[in-house]
Amino acid sequence: MTKFGVHSECGKLRSVLVSRPNLAHKRLTPANCDSLLFDDVIWVERAQQDHAFFVEQMRSRGIEVVELMDALGKVLDDKAGRGWLLDRKVKPDNVGIGMQKELRAWLDEMPSAQLAEYMIGGIAKFELPFDAKGLFGGYLDRSDFVLPPVPNILFQRDTTCWMYEGVTLNPMYWPARRQETLLLQAVYQFHPYFAGKVNVWWGDSDKDYGLA
Repeated sequence: MTKFGVHSECGKLRSVLVSRPNLAHKRLTPANCDSLLFDDVIWVERAQQDHAFFVEQMRSRGIEVVELMDALGKVLDDKAGRGWLLDRKVKPDNVGIGMQKELRAWLDEMPSAQLAEYMIGGIAKFELPFDAKGLFGGYLDRSDFVLPPVPNILFQRDTTCWMYEGVTLNPMYWPARRQETLLLQAVYQFHPYFAGKVNVWWGDSDKDYGLA
């Protein structure tokens, strides 16, 4: 059985989890980048090229590279994993009750790769295949987000930390980053590469670890 862990700050890197620039970064605009914790919009195509080159260089050195978007797609192939994640993403607190049922039904039937992209990249109102009802849906403009993007998931060093034979699932302070821990927990819990092999030292996306 594969054993996961980090036992050195300067030892040989054997496996790494990365997140390529994606739809979430295409959503960045001068109007929303500040609230999404980016200093400015980015050149997404160039960032994707740079990321692909970096991944290629690591793999050429025998490093196993796990891409988060692909891993999340595998999680969503699994009925239990899809249900676990959507139960937590499509809640009345997040999307209101007026469109919760229709939104969940749409996402339940979506192909896994597309759903993974939306789970990270977010969903704007104009992309919905139905009329967004309820107070929340009626309040939103066409370009507003029903599910917000999580562009900072690019920074994998923050959301989880591997220490010896286990990992911490770190609660993120800023609202723009709080969904990141949920996505990583889904991967560690349901992806066939990780499922049943990850020792969580501390942290749970279902719990509020905020300080009073």
